[in-house]
Amino acid sequence: MIPFIRNSFNFVINAMKNKLILLITILVFISGILVAQDYTTLKTASKKTLQAYNVATKQIMLDNYSQAILSMEALTSKEPRFIDGWLLLGELYKEAGNYDMAKQSLEKVAEIDATYSSKGYFFLAQVSWQLDSFKNCIEACEQYLSFTDISKQRKTQAEQLRSNAMFAIEAIKQPVPFDPVNLGEAINSDAPEYLPSLTGDEQVMVFTRRIGNGRNQQEDFYWSEKQDSNWTYARPLSDINSPYNEGAQTITPDGRTIYFVVCDKPGGYGGCDIYTSTKRGQKWSEPLNVGAPVCSNAWETQPSVSADGSTLFFCSTRPGGKGGSDIWVTMKDKSGKWSNPVNAGDSINTILDEKTAFIHPDGKTLYFSSPGHPGMGQDDIFYSRKGKDGNWGKPVNLGYPINTKNDENSFIVSLNGKHAYFSSDRIETTHGMDLYSFELYPTARPQQVIYVSGKVTDASTGEPVFASVEFIDLESGKISGKTNSDKIDGSYLISIPTGLNYALNIAANGYLFHSENFSLAHSIPEQPYNINVSLKPIKTGSTVVLKNIFFESNSYVLKSSSIAEIEILIALLHQHPALKIQINGHTDNIGNDVNNQLLSENRAKAVYNYLLQLGIVATRISYKGYGETRPIASNDTEEGRAQNRRTEFTVTGN
Repeated sequence: MIPFIRNSFNFVINAMKNKLILLITILVFISGILVAQDYTTLKTASKKTLQAYNVATKQIMLDNYSQAILSMEALTSKEPRFIDGWLLLGELYKEAGNYDMAKQSLEKVAEIDATYSSKGYFFLAQVSWQLDSFKNCIEACEQYLSFTDISKQRKTQAEQLRSNAMFAIEAIKQPVPFDPVNLGEAINSDAPEYLPSLTGDEQVMVFTRRIGNGRNQQEDFYWSEKQDSNWTYARPLSDINSPYNEGAQTITPDGRTIYFVVCDKPGGYGGCDIYTSTKRGQKWSEPLNVGAPVCSNAWETQPSVSADGSTLFFCSTRPGGKGGSDIWVTMKDKSGKWSNPVNAGDSINTILDEKTAFIHPDGKTLYFSSPGHPGMGQDDIFYSRKGKDGNWGKPVNLGYPINTKNDENSFIVSLNGKHAYFSSDRIETTHGMDLYSFELYPTARPQQVIYVSGKVTDASTGEPVFASVEFIDLESGKISGKTNSDKIDGSYLISIPTGLNYALNIAANGYLFHSENFSLAHSIPEQPYNINVSLKPIKTGSTVVLKNIFFESNSYVLKSSSIAEIEILIALLHQHPALKIQINGHTDNIGNDVNNQLLSENRAKAVYNYLLQLGIVATRISYKGYGETRPIASNDTEEGRAQNRRTEFTVTGN
């Protein structure tokens, strides 16, 4: 083919191609018009349709939603391809709680045009959730999230809703044991009851009751005690209640210190502040504001105090949080001053509201409520364990049916971890919020904690003594729990986690201390301990057994676990500069007399030498070994022989 003919041929071909492209473009455009004309929108609807639509919107503005629904039902019946009409009707059904009809209307929107409205999928996800159509909810969330023109806030909400739906599908397949029991009419009334706390022996409960109606509503504290396994009729906590709202409280295991919230009280730091009071006998002291830095001009509420009273968890909207209400933590130093609160961290707090923190007396398990972690929706109850690094682990949802699509909160757990208490309005609706208890399934339980209770008296007079009561971890030497006996009756209660070995030290001014040993590293007692202690006034001739001085078998080398007890003895000597003592060593009757005598003397000398090393002058201390000559129990049993193998001190001057 010659060049001219070839070029002419190419021109014809190109012209035909251009016409084809133009034809295709025209057809596509016409097709688009035809598709657009397949349904109407607010932009393309007739004047009559828009007038009917505007009637419904005016009814909405007047809060006449039922009439707006009727108007939109009539309009969509006449104009079944009016997509914005179906969208509004779906939203109206959703707000009215008619989720089945809402779902049908919103699915109609997607049927007419699957790409028309991101909002339609968001509403569809919400109503699918309400209908327990969790798979449909997930699909609608994913459709919504595929749009690019969605707000950051709704994107976060859709992601949360999708996570909740995914969680709910699995949680319902594997329900956890749950058999709640209403605490009965002695505690629950026609008024709402919530936010309970409990003493370590589970014999006293304090909770919040909302009384009154309308603007005259008032939150006050009530308390009840167990008698013959039954709760007595709740009475107002009169020493604490005031004309202002007392909304949340936490009580120490011994029942002698309470932290609570008062709102709108003059002289406070913010709208709601944390206060504290101490019980002496049956009387609570005048409440004191905890003050800065715990209280601020923000909202502080829902405190939870550790068993030893040294750590306080609370909820606050103060700046520096993750969003909404967060859980914060403050520590009390030796002078009694609270530290600057720190945020409990990303593993606990979310951009939503965390509420009702409860630190179990094991010091390692934190229960709280939150809508921000994957769950059944609204407020779910979670727990988190503190790791060896001091950080809180990933929260674990307590599971279905403990958690539902309702709000679950106000959750506490007994000292032994077996019994849980919470408030709910979903089980029985006649009273609104009631308090319930149930047996907590094993994997959600905290480390088991036991308690020791009793009375401290004067060995000479039998009168009550105000004394400090401490549990010391023998491995670390750190105080694991601390309380005081009551000034009026000498009673005390202190909790201790199992799994370690402890020294119990009870001391008071003018008295020799008393010590006990609790070996809980490998065994868990079935029952709590009751130990009444008679403290001996400091006078010449008084003797104290040092129950936490340890040696290897047939050795006089001190174990490191003995250091805590020796330091207590040193503190006593520093507090009483005129005090002089003799360290005594004793053995059982196993072995020959000579060896036992030598062993007892060397053990007494080991303690004597340690005291010298730590600065106690030799003129104040001496030592002596008695071998097997002074038993305090029978040598016929291992238990008796263990008591006879002892170290003690005797006052030789003061």
